[in-house]
Amino acid sequence: MQQLPFVSIGLVFIALAAFQSITEAQKQENKNVFNTSSCLEKPYRCPHPRIKFYLYTRRTQHTPELIDVLDPESLYYTHWNPSHPVKIVIHGFGGGRNLSPSPDMRKAYFTRGNYNIIIVDYGSAVTEPCLNQIEWAPRFGSLCVSQLVKYIANHPRGVPPDDMHLIGYSVGAHIAGLVANYLTPAEGKLGRITGLDPTIFFYAGSNNSRDLDPSDAHFVDIIHTGAGILGQWSPGGHADFYVNGGTSQPGCASSTIFQTLACDHTKVTPYFIESINSERGFWAGPCPTLISYLLGWCEPKDSEYVLMGEHLSRQARGVFYVTTNAKPPYARGFPGKNRRTAKTSEYAGVRRK
Repeated sequence: MQQLPFVSIGLVFIALAAFQSITEAQKQENKNVFNTSSCLEKPYRCPHPRIKFYLYTRRTQHTPELIDVLDPESLYYTHWNPSHPVKIVIHGFGGGRNLSPSPDMRKAYFTRGNYNIIIVDYGSAVTEPCLNQIEWAPRFGSLCVSQLVKYIANHPRGVPPDDMHLIGYSVGAHIAGLVANYLTPAEGKLGRITGLDPTIFFYAGSNNSRDLDPSDAHFVDIIHTGAGILGQWSPGGHADFYVNGGTSQPGCASSTIFQTLACDHTKVTPYFIESINSERGFWAGPCPTLISYLLGWCEPKDSEYVLMGEHLSRQARGVFYVTTNAKPPYARGFPGKNRRTAKTSEYAGVRRK
């Protein structure tokens, strides 16, 4: 019994040592969270080696050409054709030029015709979160993309920003919008920005200098599929589309809530990709409220319907709703006159008057 105090003291020292070890391990873990392989290295200037621009054309679908914005001759050495439409695609977190949706989007466009498709590949910088850079990294990325835009605009074989279409997914949508902050009126204004479910994280919608908004291009269209969860809820473009209500997508139910929410967020990309060559089309109609849409009370006139996606008219203004199939082909076409009401029809929501 006389040894118990010494045993107790020994246990205290062991506990303190263990606590110290846990504390040090926790500190190291926290340090690793803020310093990961995704953190951009100094110097922070554009062009940056972790942000690359790959040009794809119909002739170079499998052999992309790297554009060097510091080399005036770089564009001459590629298959760039100024007479073809320009698409600049900016992926989101965990993306890359060879990761979905970039390959599928390129294939869809080249199936349709000739394009200059530039993939902004910053995949090595978003494989995991670098929390101490998350505040300014999107702005830095957009600065580098603006350098690309200016390079093309000022090149003898280039085109003005007005003829460029930027397509951004998740955080890439906001990066596309932030490019506008680095273009002066004399340099021109981006022709179109398509935001594919812009992320809600780090962008609360109260600061238009950070969010994608109508002032960022001549025409801004946004497609919402995970609104209010992983994507932004509020409208942010000239035309906003809430697919299947904008939050939950058919066919996304999973065994875990994370997989379900991730599916809702990423489902926006196959919708847009299908719209490029769809014969049916994603016809969307205006509706006063989400509740009215869900109850099937919306009865737009024929002239009020617009095509969501690639072939959207730049005259479209307002908020639109569209219903899709759970599996490809997702598009349902123009709502027919003789379809039944939302309570009994497979076509819920907007219906033709």
